[in-house]
Amino acid sequence: MSESDRPLSPDVNALVEARDFAGLKAVVRDMDPADVADLIGEIEGEPLTMVFRLLPHELATDVFWRLEIDQQEKLITELSSERAAALLRDMAPDDRTELLEELPGNVSQRLLNVLRGDERRIAQSLLAYPWESIGRLMTPEYVAVRPDWTIRKVLDHIREVAPTKETISVVYVVDEYWKLLDEIRLERVVLADPEEKVTQLMDGTVASLLATEDQEAAVELFKKYDVVALPVVDQKGVLVGIVTFDDVMDVAEAESTEDFQKMSGMDPLGYSYFGTGWLRMLGKRLPWLMMLLGAQMLATLALTSFHAVPLFAVLVVFVPLINSPAGNTGSQMAGLMVRGLALQEMDLSDWGRIVSRELLRGLTIGLVLGVVGYGAAYIFAPLAGADVGAELPRIAVSVALAIAVAVTLANLVGAMLPFAFQRFGLDPAVTSGPFIASMMDVSGIVIYFGIATALLAASLG
Repeated sequence: MSESDRPLSPDVNALVEARDFAGLKAVVRDMDPADVADLIGEIEGEPLTMVFRLLPHELATDVFWRLEIDQQEKLITELSSERAAALLRDMAPDDRTELLEELPGNVSQRLLNVLRGDERRIAQSLLAYPWESIGRLMTPEYVAVRPDWTIRKVLDHIREVAPTKETISVVYVVDEYWKLLDEIRLERVVLADPEEKVTQLMDGTVASLLATEDQEAAVELFKKYDVVALPVVDQKGVLVGIVTFDDVMDVAEAESTEDFQKMSGMDPLGYSYFGTGWLRMLGKRLPWLMMLLGAQMLATLALTSFHAVPLFAVLVVFVPLINSPAGNTGSQMAGLMVRGLALQEMDLSDWGRIVSRELLRGLTIGLVLGVVGYGAAYIFAPLAGADVGAELPRIAVSVALAIAVAVTLANLVGAMLPFAFQRFGLDPAVTSGPFIASMMDVSGIVIYFGIATALLAASLG
């Protein structure tokens, strides 16, 4: 179907405002659940719950797990207990765990109480794993077989259990103690002789995740092996679940969003923009802005301490010319290091190699920018409203040297701070952006006026 032949998305908000419930039902009846989720995802406030109640149960279940987590929370707390319980029971165990861990404790416990039997046991066991661990990401819905089974028996088993499993594209081989022995692709099983034993298809090479590992480990292993699912084991190698590609994609997106927000100088929201309340948004942003304002006060203090420097009024005009390239260079370098550490392109042992590389690169960049600053000083110093006279060359040299030194320092600081943060178990992402820029504002002022004081004092003294 060409782009022009596609039907236009209906204006759900207009139907809601007109309270045209029959029209809403007609709109969503034949739509794909993903498209329905996109449409009702645009609705805010009370109408969201109203529209969701119109959906048939089966469609509502498919739509629910596709919504943003903040919209899921709103619905689960506003729907009747029976409807909420039905939705929860129909969710995949890993999706259910994600929702339960985001809900307020009293709401989460109330919903756990409506689960029964294996569903409740599975939910409690997954929630027992550490926060942001792979154990909370996994699902116990996988296909497991024994090494002494025939392929015919394996295929019969797959047909029997497939409707309740997350994926059947990979079959896991376990012993009588449920210890993971191997994994076999479904296509190999289908193409094998029905009378062959599972052992004849095994090669003993299987990559697995530890249930207590951080979720980021799953992202790296999926990138490495390019698979649709990975088994999860406990400390003894017992198979306890699997993690699928779609869940890992969600983790990768969440981690990237979190890093981006930290690099922007704020706490991660944890919710979508529209799903974050007014006070919560202030709480995420304001403390960082106050801290950065405090850092700028240090820059102001540094400026006031140099007020007696000759031609201070002229020199202060060039402060942005020093601080801006230094801050940008540091942020640029820190961004490269944060991403490199996240992608495991480097580790803590590489710091020496990086220092030797970035010292030379920073000096080169600083000298080039310093030459530009030298020319700028010659142009703008006479426009500052003071008679610079014979001191113009020294002012220009001060600007050029300050840019070269500050940029070189910023390049090294930007390269090493992420390593220092990671070494002490902190998130390297917080070193980028405003944090580095604020540091270099203070350093740049001290470097610039230190050099200018030395050159001009020698000249005028």
